[in-house]
Amino acid sequence: MNIEKIKYFIDLVECRNFTETAKKNFVSQTTISQQIASLEKEFDVKLINRKQIPIEPTKAGWLFYGEALVLWKQYNHMKTKMASFQREHCQFLSIEYSALTDIQQLLRFIPAFKEANRNIHLELSKVLLKNISEFLQRGLYDVAIAVDSEFKDKDGIRTHPLYKGRYCAVVSYQHPLFHHDAITKEELYQYPLIMLNSTAIGSSYYLMIQNAIEDGYEPNILRAVDDVETELFHIITENLIGFFPENYHLAYPHDEVRLIPLVDSHHTFKVEIGYLADNANPALQPFVNQLLDWFSQ
Repeated sequence: MNIEKIKYFIDLVECRNFTETAKKNFVSQTTISQQIASLEKEFDVKLINRKQIPIEPTKAGWLFYGEALVLWKQYNHMKTKMASFQREHCQFLSIEYSALTDIQQLLRFIPAFKEANRNIHLELSKVLLKNISEFLQRGLYDVAIAVDSEFKDKDGIRTHPLYKGRYCAVVSYQHPLFHHDAITKEELYQYPLIMLNSTAIGSSYYLMIQNAIEDGYEPNILRAVDDVETELFHIITENLIGFFPENYHLAYPHDEVRLIPLVDSHHTFKVEIGYLADNANPALQPFVNQLLDWFSQ
């Protein structure tokens, strides 16, 4: 099987449009259609429902997409490692993360690490939070930086804490709580909420619900969405309350959207570094040891 077919299928699922997929890959729409048909023939199953607009993967298509995504990442991981080897046998360390807030401090550490370890090349990749531990266990990445909930009860993963913090309520200027300096639990749970769904953040979704229950309230989650941009859209347009880490930098003026601290709430987080205990990459331990030293200062 031509590996490019995998890339075409992944792009088609994400674009939901043959024309856009063709443009993205600089080929004709006919080429995309033929390659997808070739995959369906090879596996003897219908992968795409072409009658629906925008197009929609079938159940088999969604299954194929999940496996194709892993295969494509593995292929690119292999290409990068081989290219790294060819460049004077340099060591290579791949790092996955799910949110910029998880790696803000890491980004300040990396220049000093690279200066002290010129033979170690680092590559950062952003993935969905729900995939963090799975991709680590499959060997797609050497290191993961994420909230601790994604590492719990995962076989073979060793973790170390980096830093911890609290979640804030995010409200728009039209919300009754917008001008509060802090929000109590009683005030918070009077209003409908919005969250990222479990498809995007995995077990952290259920942890947020558990935190609300430990606050003493059953949360009224009016919407669950796929990404932060959509979450902010509904916070602004529907006056919903979202939960963001206290170190999140909003791309909106403060007179339009605010992060407001929560009083005595269980909505906290801890960011950890995780890696496979049996990972033999010689670049791993220097990175982990220096990172832990840097965070302990």
